[in-house]
This record gives sequence, structure tokens and C-alpha cells, in this order.
Amino acid sequence: MKYAQFLLTLVLVGYLAISCSEDHDCEEGIIETPNAITPIDGTDYNTSLLDCRLPKVQTFSIQGFEGGQITGDQGGTISIPAQSLFNQDGTPIDGQVEVSLLEMFTSGDVVACQLSTNTRNSSGSIEPTLSEGLLFFDIRFNNDPVVIQGEIQVFIPEENNAQEQLFFSSPSCATIECMVTWENTGIAFPSEIIDPIGNTTSGYSGITSQTGWYNIAQFNPDNNQRTTVYNVPPAGFNNTNSNVFLSYTNNKITVSLFEQYDTNLGVFSEVYNEIPVDTQGELIFVSRQDGIYIIDTSEISVTQSVIGATTNTSETTEDQLITLINSL
Repeated sequence: MKYAQFLLTLVLVGYLAISCSEDHDCEEGIIETPNAITPIDGTDYNTSLLDCRLPKVQTFSIQGFEGGQITGDQGGTISIPAQSLFNQDGTPIDGQVEVSLLEMFTSGDVVACQLSTNTRNSSGSIEPTLSEGLLFFDIRFNNDPVVIQGEIQVFIPEENNAQEQLFFSSPSCATIECMVTWENTGIAFPSEIIDPIGNTTSGYSGITSQTGWYNIAQFNPDNNQRTTVYNVPPAGFNNTNSNVFLSYTNNKITVSLFEQYDTNLGVFSEVYNEIPVDTQGELIFVSRQDGIYIIDTSEISVTQSVIGATTNTSETTEDQLITLINSL
């Protein structure tokens, strides 16, 4: 590990040295490391988390005693059985409840809203899973959270529902503002939802008795040796004002959020050495300043301890950011 860190340091010093232009942007004899630059304020990017998520929340009303089924614009469905919702004092709810639903069914939405498919595996490490979709739901009566005493079905649409899938939640943090780390809570099963006019949608379902974040996905079956991926951000950026993601090139939502920032070396990285060698994807740097998103994407083919660098940022809107990432 010390040898790998030594090599990383040498590479970074070389990168920083050649980053000075022929016009002598750097003082002669001085290499200024990234953590020597005054950090850029992170308030706006931190605020963008809820700015992204809250407008995408859909709300529905159903009779609490009777239960019901609600379906979002993208096909995510919550099915609530009758007589399963109770007040905090244990009395049955007999009135209208509000069900909130947030669907995250594209990589662009996931990155823009500061989510990922980072998941705790059986060894305790964190790795990005291959997801069919992420969603959040909440149920309230008179603005108070309800107690669920029954099995709520969480459905995520997927036309090809013949694969083995797992059901994940975020037990350590279940509110809408969470930075989610997924944990396996059971098996997802192939299912079909029939809408009120008789249309059938295929997908996968899981069962829960808690509101919060849910994800239907599978662990990466890639048997290649795994490694850590690094990314050098622009000067002044770190984990207080930006994020770096690795979005895999596949037909699933597979997004790794680099959770570690080394203040000495000035690099973001995945923490647990869980990215398979030869993975194809895009390194994505994202920040927001004064309401404008700052983004850079670069193709990557993962090799041992590969180091990427953010060198060509551009300004964009949230909608344009989502469209760009979904087109990669």
C-alpha cells in the first residue's frame, strides 16, 4: 500500500509540474499543490442536493384505511394494503394520507441529485451495484409520519425481468436529504403491475414495512481483479464543494461516488478497491457555483490505480447536465 501511495505521489507531482504553461503561469522553482489553493465555497453545491431532489417529488392522496396503489410518471409503483397504516399512538388511520414518491431511473438524475449505487457488500466494503432504478417514498397523515403494519410492495419497471435481483434500502439514513449507502434487505422478485385501464408493466418488486430509499440491483459479477480509481479535481475544488463520479458504460445505472478525498495529495478516490480492471466508463466531475453547474466528463478504461484528471470544465444547467450524462 505504501509503495502504491509513493507511485501515486510521483505521478501527481509530475502532473502538477507539467500543468504550468509555457507562459510561466507557475513561479519558477515552485509547485503549488492543490490543497494550497484557497478552497471554493461549497454552500451552493451542497444546496443543490435538495434543489435537485425536491422538485422531482410527486405527491398522491389515498384513503389511509383502504390503502391503494400509486404510480409515478416513470412507472415506479407503491402498493399499500388496506388497514396497514396507523398513527403514532397505534390507532388506525381513517382519512386521506399523502404519499410522496421520487423516481431516480437514469444515471443523469442520480449524478445531478448527488446519489450513487454505492452499496455495502458481504465483506463490509462499498462497491457500485448494477441498478434497475432508485426511488424514495414517504407516507404522512396530517403531516405526521405513519406507522406501517403490513407489507408494502415497491415496484420498479424493467421490461426484461428474468434476471436475479436483490432489494436494497438505506437503513442508516432514510430521509430525502440523505447521502445514501445501500444495504441488501432481501430478494427482489419479477412482477407485473396492472394500471387502472388494464395496461401491464413488467418489472421487479421488493417488500418493506418502512418508508425511505429503495433500490433494485445486483452486485457486479465481473471477476476481473479490482482496483482503486483516482481523479485530480481543478484547483480549489475538494469534497466540500464538488463530487467525482464514475459512471459505468452498460445498460444499468452503475454510478460510483468517490467518497474519499486525500487532502495531502489533492485527489478524489473510491475507497475500498472495488472497481474491476477493464471497466469502461466516464469520470464525471460536478460542482455548482452561483446556480450554475460546473461539469467535466472524460472516458476511462480502468487499469491498476488509474489516475484521471479534470482539465476541461464547462458551465451548464441541471437539465443539460442530466441530458449530457444520459447520452454518454
